Amino acid sequence: VYGNHDYHIDPCICTDDISQCAQVNADEHNLNFFVMPNYTYYKALPEMDLEIIAMDSNQFMEGWNHSITRKEHTFADCSWTQCEDTCHDRAEKRTSASFDLFYDRMAKSEARNLLVFSHYPT
Repeated sequence: VYGNHDYHIDPCICTDDISQCAQVNADEHNLNFFVMPNYTYYKALPEMDLEIIAMDSNQFMEGWNHSITRKEHTFADCSWTQCEDTCHDRAEKRTSASFDLFYDRMAKSEARNLLVFSHYPT
């Protein structure tokens, strides 16, 4: 998944068009790049009774700071992007979409094991 430094140069945080994201690659057979079909996604591996859920949670970059509330969390690295004015809203929407995906997969997955990961919080 994207981390905060990935968004500094990659145009992905500045657009809703996933095809403009330099690191997004949905082709599992293209081994020249790692596989990341979207900024948040899941992959079922029934032969392992496992489902992988990847979440973009850069909105919680300052998750270490327990004195701020959920609503006060913001993607601080938007200041390093070319679209600071739209970055914060997009980061918040991606985090929300990631949690929606997580809850949806928790409800629908038939796998006994879920591997859930994100860049933040660490």
